[in-house]
Amino acid sequence: MANAAIEIPFYVAQDGAALTGAAAEMDFECLTLLDGTDKSGSAPSISEIGGGWYKFSVAYGTAPFDAGDLVGVIDADSSGTNSLANAERYIPVEVRLDYYALMRLVNKVVQNKSSGDMSLKNASDETVLLLDITDGDSDVTRAPGAAS
Repeated sequence: MANAAIEIPFYVAQDGAALTGAAAEMDFECLTLLDGTDKSGSAPSISEIGGGWYKFSVAYGTAPFDAGDLVGVIDADSSGTNSLANAERYIPVEVRLDYYALMRLVNKVVQNKSSGDMSLKNASDETVLLLDITDGDSDVTRAPGAAS
């Protein structure tokens, strides 16, 4: 079962006004894991929401969001068609597994007592995120201030 996609919105302005109709000119300048691993080859497509807002979608467990949090930069004018200033052209983005945690505030979480696996469910009781516990240790201890 695949995890549900999350949408990451971002805004693009041209001389302070909303830039519309420019999704085709947008591309990821870079997209990496936090350790620097390049994930640009599997960068998601960008689409327009409207009014200067654009988005891309990713699902945890699916490339490029398959090995941890992502950071990147979107070039909102990769073709140079719109002549955007650098401050408007380059948009930093991040995708974090924590974004799914926000869903825990409004959705049901089910945890398997035997395996520890947790499923985040939507209003239709469909699993939108599955967190598999694969660690062989019987318990985990975390001491505040100590390196983990």
